[in-house]
Amino acid sequence: MGNKTDKLKFLFFDRTFRTLVLAGILIIIMGSSRPDNNHGLYPNEYWARKAGWDKCADIVLAGDSRVLCGLSPEQMQKYFPGKRIYNYGFGSAWFSKGYVDKIGELFDPNGQDKTIILGITPHSLLKIEGDTGNFYEIRSMTYRDRFMQMHFAGLMRFFDPLTFSSAIHGTFPSLAESHTERTFCPDGWIAVHKVPDSIKKSLRNYKLYYEAGQADSNNIDDLIEDIEGWVGRDIKVYGFLPPTCSEMYKLEMEMSGFDEKDFIRRFEGAGGVWIYVDPVAYHSFDGSHLQDDSAIELTNDLCKKIIEYWAMKSETKELQ
Repeated sequence: MGNKTDKLKFLFFDRTFRTLVLAGILIIIMGSSRPDNNHGLYPNEYWARKAGWDKCADIVLAGDSRVLCGLSPEQMQKYFPGKRIYNYGFGSAWFSKGYVDKIGELFDPNGQDKTIILGITPHSLLKIEGDTGNFYEIRSMTYRDRFMQMHFAGLMRFFDPLTFSSAIHGTFPSLAESHTERTFCPDGWIAVHKVPDSIKKSLRNYKLYYEAGQADSNNIDDLIEDIEGWVGRDIKVYGFLPPTCSEMYKLEMEMSGFDEKDFIRRFEGAGGVWIYVDPVAYHSFDGSHLQDDSAIELTNDLCKKIIEYWAMKSETKELQ
């Protein structure tokens, strides 16, 4: 008994042991103070699962972050029940060959009424050198990394680096200047709710993008050819211009080099169906992406317009 007591006393007064205990306590405190602004899947788990999608879809939503944050497959299923719908949008995605090819690979070969809904932004048509962007970052994940993130994302996130200011804001959220909540949905949508709005930074960044480069004619030619290929495989292809704030829409139409009318003409000539949605009628929290409730509103409006299109086409056939 005496030996055990002496050992405990030795450990208590040993500086290495006390340092380890203190470090463990601080890790637990910091990990517990992490701002709880993410819901649904853990972010790394979300991306790992998305990277593994293959031959699983009936309807694929594709485009850059305005699609990623702007369309809810779960909401869309209310209009197209029984369909497997996936949001395959990525941050800074552009319609490169690698991305376009993967879109086509997501369909279940035995599925019916295969459908692609493309969110076409001027940014997604820029000339970008190399395989860059969120899509290629996620696709480059190794099998081991994907496995770890899919099964141990919560534990790994607990030990992610955390700044002191983030810990303070996690403990005292009222001190933060802005609050952003994200919900990472298994169907690929990232629902974002941010207060207050902040659009100036996005406007500055996009102005720099378009000063450096314009919507590329070769990218547009390639995409139109891809649309013809999809349509030739009996895949329905819809396109729309993802809405944003009025300032951003004006900037893009004036500076990006994107000719909206000519693109729509070519899109429809390739066999696609263009769906018009009001480009400035929804609430953008940062000048580019939609607030979560506006994303639901956009999803509803887009689905209704697609249904209206087919109802009108059916009536036209009957009249003929």
